[in-house]
Amino acid sequence: MKVKAQIRLSLYERGIVEALASGHGYAAADARALVVEYIEVVRRLGGYDNCGEYAQLLDRARRMNHPPSQWLERIQGIEKGELRDRGIESEERQYLQTK
Repeated sequence: MKVKAQIRLSLYERGIVEALASGHGYAAADARALVVEYIEVVRRLGGYDNCGEYAQLLDRARRMNHPPSQWLERIQGIEKGELRDRGIESEERQYLQTK
């Protein structure tokens, strides 16, 4: 028998669970399961928005059948693009050289 590791939610992550339960009609256990399912995404994005915003995003992702892996791939793609961005100073130099 394989035992699953219990994930300990932060206070912020528990706030998302509460927002899912109170604002989106999830049972407490289902809300916690959803947050645990998307925990990598939640932790990768960080706690910049309020819990209600993340609850709405997770609910929408579940309803639209967007798995966490798809969301993480999109984040990685955006981060790779940011690494290639040379910044405004580079763009300005290039513009001034063409004048």
